[in-house]
Amino acid sequence: MLNKRLYTFIVSSHDGGRLWRLSLPYPLLIGIAVFAIIGLISAGVATYRYGRMLLIVSDYNHLLAENDSFRSENHNYRIQTAQLGEKIDFLETLARKLTVYSGMESERAVGGVGGYSKDAFAQPLPSSAGTLQAIDTYNRSVSRLEEGYRNIENNLSLQALVKSVTPDRLPVRGYITEGQGMRRDPFTGTSREYHTGVDISAPLGSRIIAPADGMVIFAGYRAGYGKIVVIDHMFGMITRYGHLYKFNVQAGQRVSRSDVIGYVGNTGRSTGPHLHFEIWWHNKAINPAKFLAGVRRG
Repeated sequence: MLNKRLYTFIVSSHDGGRLWRLSLPYPLLIGIAVFAIIGLISAGVATYRYGRMLLIVSDYNHLLAENDSFRSENHNYRIQTAQLGEKIDFLETLARKLTVYSGMESERAVGGVGGYSKDAFAQPLPSSAGTLQAIDTYNRSVSRLEEGYRNIENNLSLQALVKSVTPDRLPVRGYITEGQGMRRDPFTGTSREYHTGVDISAPLGSRIIAPADGMVIFAGYRAGYGKIVVIDHMFGMITRYGHLYKFNVQAGQRVSRSDVIGYVGNTGRSTGPHLHFEIWWHNKAINPAKFLAGVRRG
């Protein structure tokens, strides 16, 4: 037999008004409860899926924004990388020119012209611009440039050093009275001898300056030279200053160009006040006129 039980629901207001009664059989009440539970579950599932969908849409929009940002950054990065390549090319050309100008290479190594233009930047960038391969190429180019500039710097420093230790002026104000080469003995007038330097006539006590940087390796008395100063200028070059009245330096002292090293005298084998000046290069006496421009002869 079917269950005929009824369930009555009474609804009343607080003011004591009319009562509402609703009687439902048990099977119907169970069905309504089942449908209510199913509805709640469906609503919960729908709400969950809707929330998931909102998250997915939000993530998608975020990814789109990031993609646009990455695309813009990549474009700018490619432009900057291409410009870096242009700058590296310019620096390489400059390095070649500096190499030639410093005397490290032939003038034929310099060539080519270039520059920037708005039309060039308006054109599509090459596919290699901004790639890891391009960056690796640029890094190698930068390494070569660094090495090249170091070599140029070292070469220029060496040139500056050589220039600083190369005599470029007369060590005393005066006139050259005797040059380098064979001459008659000034004391006998008969025999001939080889004059290893130049004689510069100047008043007694005239200042004698160093014509280049160097180190004093001797300051004392030697037969024939009288009081003499000898300076080592490096690279095999030595200068000698004979017949001095007195010294202004001592052995082991470093001197710079134009420093006073002594004073004109008449000591040693000399006929009168003058400076006997010699330049030796790798133990060979060379003509000072090769280094000294505008030398006057008395």
